[in-house]
Amino acid sequence: MVAPGYRAWSKLVRRARPLSKQAAARGGAWLVLAPHPDDESLGCGALIATLAAAGGSVHTVFLTDGAGSHPDAPGWSGQRIAGVRAQEAGAALRILDGAPDAVHLDWPDASPVSDEDPVFERSVSRLVAQCKRLGVTRIAVTWGGEPHCDHEAAAMLARVVARKCGISLYYYLVWGWTLPDLAERVRRLAVRSVATATGRPQQHRAIRCHRTQLGGRIAGARENFRLPRAMLRLADRPITLLLEAGHAP
Repeated sequence: MVAPGYRAWSKLVRRARPLSKQAAARGGAWLVLAPHPDDESLGCGALIATLAAAGGSVHTVFLTDGAGSHPDAPGWSGQRIAGVRAQEAGAALRILDGAPDAVHLDWPDASPVSDEDPVFERSVSRLVAQCKRLGVTRIAVTWGGEPHCDHEAAAMLARVVARKCGISLYYYLVWGWTLPDLAERVRRLAVRSVATATGRPQQHRAIRCHRTQLGGRIAGARENFRLPRAMLRLADRPITLLLEAGHAP
């Protein structure tokens, strides 16, 4: 089974500029903004583990509560799903050695607010304050072109926070790998590669913490989400690719 986006992966790797894990770990903390609990492990797990092992500081923020992944599942209210997914995320971060102070913004799953909504403004203020308090100099967030509204919203929020704080912004990919024209769509973005093979075992273990998304734990939902097995192969890659924010989304 081949991971999604293998052709785009090859093209992006060829034009990527290496960023050593030592350099990435120095110069201030990272903030990883994940649209849902599990995106941090799937898209950034090996990076978080590698940076932590190199002495870096990584703080994680979850945009949504993830309550909408299994609507109408018998015995599973949205509140219960959100609570379990938060627990799963905490267990995953402990494996990855990320900072234990994860922030949950608790936006509604699959119903992002606009940038004019007071919820958006409060989220910006909260993250700006966190970045200043923790000495964050780099934000990693899902690419704004990803085919999911929450991933797009996370990128929009991160762009505003990065601009207000004057810090660097990088995009990581999750569902973006499924786009057939991915390499063309990100051609204007510079690419950085971080060797994260040492963090792969922890990434695999962290992904397994998200049992609600892997099938079997929640049954009978109207739309019973289960992470496709092919997506799990993303964690096999020895390099994490980051897109540097530019003119493209």
